[in-house]
Amino acid sequence: MVSTALYTGLSGLRAHQTYIDVIGNNLANVSTPGFRGSRATFSDILSFTVRSGSGPNGNFGGQNPMQIGTGTFLSSVDVDTNQGTLQDTGRSMDVALQGRGFFTMTNGSQTFYSRVGSFGIDANRSLVDLRTGLRVVNSSGADITVPTSDTLPAQSTSEVTFQGSLPAEVGGPLAEIVTSNVPLKAGTAASKTSTAPAPSGPQYDLTGNLGATLLVSVNGGAQQTLTVPDQPPFDAGPVNASDIADWLNGNIAGFSGITGAAATANNAGGTIGIDTKRLGSGATIKFDNGSSSSTLMASLGLNTTLTSGSESTAVATTNINALTARTEPYTNGDAITVSGTNPDGTAFSDTFVYGTTGTTLGELVDFVNATVNSTQSTAALAADGNITLTATEKEEAALSLFLGDVSTNAGAASWPSFEVSQDGTNADTAVTSIDVIDSQGRTHPVTMTFTRSVTDPRIWDLQAETQGDGATITQSSIGQIRFNDNGSFNVIGGGTNTLTFAWDGIAAAQNVAINLGTSGQFDGVAMLGSATTVAAVDQDGYGAGTLLNVGFNNGGELIGFYSNGQNLTLDTLRISMFSNEGGLTRQGDTLYSESPNSDDAIATTANAAGAGSVRAGQLENSNVDIAKEFVNLIEAQRGFQANSRVITTTDEILSELMNIVR
Repeated sequence: MVSTALYTGLSGLRAHQTYIDVIGNNLANVSTPGFRGSRATFSDILSFTVRSGSGPNGNFGGQNPMQIGTGTFLSSVDVDTNQGTLQDTGRSMDVALQGRGFFTMTNGSQTFYSRVGSFGIDANRSLVDLRTGLRVVNSSGADITVPTSDTLPAQSTSEVTFQGSLPAEVGGPLAEIVTSNVPLKAGTAASKTSTAPAPSGPQYDLTGNLGATLLVSVNGGAQQTLTVPDQPPFDAGPVNASDIADWLNGNIAGFSGITGAAATANNAGGTIGIDTKRLGSGATIKFDNGSSSSTLMASLGLNTTLTSGSESTAVATTNINALTARTEPYTNGDAITVSGTNPDGTAFSDTFVYGTTGTTLGELVDFVNATVNSTQSTAALAADGNITLTATEKEEAALSLFLGDVSTNAGAASWPSFEVSQDGTNADTAVTSIDVIDSQGRTHPVTMTFTRSVTDPRIWDLQAETQGDGATITQSSIGQIRFNDNGSFNVIGGGTNTLTFAWDGIAAAQNVAINLGTSGQFDGVAMLGSATTVAAVDQDGYGAGTLLNVGFNNGGELIGFYSNGQNLTLDTLRISMFSNEGGLTRQGDTLYSESPNSDDAIATTANAAGAGSVRAGQLENSNVDIAKEFVNLIEAQRGFQANSRVITTTDEILSELMNIVR
């Protein structure tokens, strides 16, 4: 029986060693994404029966069986299938599952399953598991391919949707407004600096390009030729950057149709620069090689890139000399005339003196306000850069405004003209605009004007106008837009809800349906109150675009984000479910495969019953509970020590027996 205790203790040691192995593996993977911990369970070994049990007999009572256990063994190592916590990664291609499902991946011959969605795109544009290189499977069982180099073709506008409210209250005449025909812009000049270092330190050696030509165009002028002279200082070896600048200035000034440019030099750094006087996007500089040389451009460090000025909407603090309308800089004492007609027909006129009256656009507008009859009209600088003059009376008026330069000025500007933007007669109009996209992806601004009927305040007409960009509207109006007494949309009674456009270069006409909402509902355009809020809020067309980025939504759909603002579903992840997910076989790398006891995978998608939703930008943490595992570790250690003590005690008994025999 003593030997039996040895084997019993040994079985306990083996079992608790395995227990410690399981705990150790759990703790080792406490930071492994998607890892699911395991637990070890034990069973006793068949007991040795010393005496069988007996029932009561006569005057003797029954006796229980007398059995001695022979140890324990490992009966199972089970996987904990509970959900781990989710952790944000900030990476759009990282995804986690909030549910029981598994991501599905393949190496082409075998299918694997994982809770870890650390995905990326490989050189073949396939969506892969970054840890293993396995390809991710879509809902149809095929590999997911991301069209990174494909172009999303343009889609022409077929429907424009309106929302908001037209005024129910009938208004009176409007105040007349005159507005500058173009918005004022603040701009910077075009500038270009040599990018390549001078070949000889700060100097250039052009002896190999004597007689070579350089083509230059400034401010949109025609290309004209500069020839490197075959004379000093160019034929004497290296020359300073200032020599190059002098040569450029001496020739550009005399070019026909090319004005407003000046070259500068930095002899210390060996750089050459050229600037235009013109401001804004109309200011340009372009250099090209002439026919006689292909090396001159490289020698000077000037490439063929078109360099343009920039512009932005002018504000009150913008200096008049920073306006793109300025053609020559103003100097102190230059005068700008302000004249026009008040709403009552009387004339006004005065002179704004640059440097004395002011220097900024806001000061010029303030001067206009001081010049007009302030009881009849008010000048303002709109947010879009337009100067407006608004009559205070709601009636038709003789309002006008003119800005101009005095002929003796050193400076000059191409001041905008002023046109009537609101005629002061019809109050019951509402204007909005929308960009209509043609089949080639071109954008066409279209103005939409609602006008109330003079006979029935519940009826409106819609008129569409283009901005002169090669478009013709063959069906430009929609009539008899009717509203119910409660202000809800009723019906379009004019026979059509469609506008028809013809574009230059496109043979087929383009029909655009106008969606004003559901009859009897307030989900589109309504007629309520006194304010106008109606607007064209959406159109279904878009230009061509390229793929900028991809990411997943909660439904496991791979969404492509395109440069044209479109978001399209590219593919959908396959999510696999199992009748017994604890029966899956571990394959390493937190991958699993099917086993006879897991049953076959059930293919589904995210948000199906039990599969779970996809969480983009997150990964699932290990579900190992550190505190619980340390408690288990203490328990396993005590069990191991106890069984060691059994073996030690048994050994001592056997030694004592051997001594007795001796």
